[in-house]
Amino acid sequence: MEITRCLLTGFEASKAYLFLALNELFLSVFMILIESVTSSGVSALVIVVYEHVIATILLAVLAFFLERNERPPLSFKILCYAFLLGLLQITLCQLLMTIALQFVSSSYESIGINLVPSVVFVMALFFRQEKLKFWSMNGQGKVWGLVLSAAGALVLVLWEGPVLLTSRLSNIQATSDGVIGFIMIVVGVLATSFWNIMVKHVTQFYPAELSLSAMMSFFGTIQTAIVTVFVISWSSWELKWEGGLVLVTILLGGIVVTGLSYYVMTWSIKKNGPVFTSAFNPLLVVFSFLLQTFVLGDSAHLGSIVGAVSVIFGLYLILWAKANDMEKKEIVADDSVYPPLIQA
Repeated sequence: MEITRCLLTGFEASKAYLFLALNELFLSVFMILIESVTSSGVSALVIVVYEHVIATILLAVLAFFLERNERPPLSFKILCYAFLLGLLQITLCQLLMTIALQFVSSSYESIGINLVPSVVFVMALFFRQEKLKFWSMNGQGKVWGLVLSAAGALVLVLWEGPVLLTSRLSNIQATSDGVIGFIMIVVGVLATSFWNIMVKHVTQFYPAELSLSAMMSFFGTIQTAIVTVFVISWSSWELKWEGGLVLVTILLGGIVVTGLSYYVMTWSIKKNGPVFTSAFNPLLVVFSFLLQTFVLGDSAHLGSIVGAVSVIFGLYLILWAKANDMEKKEIVADDSVYPPLIQA
């Protein structure tokens, strides 16, 4: 009985770390599947729409049964926030990041994705959702953790071996297509960073994370479907079977990567803040490197190993600093501390 209690206590204390790390692992698997199915002619935009349809259904069912007695009354204000959250995370981030891959390489896009923790940190300071005592141990841990994570992500992308190489980005040129892709990535990074900040604010007065995630996914699905209709032809909506790989990709994306992922991130932001949650983003590059090396058989380079170690060490510093913050109660949970981002 005592062992069971200790295990439950340990799981309760570490579940945020576990769920967020698994979230990045499943996302890296999903990105490999997306690359595989799109190489056969399947539209990535259609995959995005279909996976969000599944995610909306899943989240709505879970919210209906699990939050029936806990869900606050629905209001027009909440619907507006859900619409805006869906616009930021799904339409402006996921859809633009997907379209950007037509103009730039995935390696180039990964640079932007792994700068999200730094952007979120700056935004959190601006909106007073994060405290930084620069010369304290915790403050230095946060700053150097962000620097090491960002630097490690850049090393993973730009440096392959003992000789400095940029061959992975050699197809990036200063053309109009490259500029368009760059603008899409910038907008996507800013959108998902602001989404992290807004979720913290919204969950203060609407603490039903599943219901909020379901509404966000619903509005995001409608928005992405409308955009996709104007971008691709009607014939592209018919999916190819590809031995069931397309179906597996959509189900994995809808159930785990999108559906449960939105809930996990929303729950984590409410509990631990946006900086803690976004700090796990660089693990996406690490997991992608491990999968490509040990599953797909790609070559491992010194730059990849150094970058992965730097990312992990940087993440450890951030989480160590955040854990000390929570122990010292430096993060104030009172909603009155956080001024409204958008007035009703």
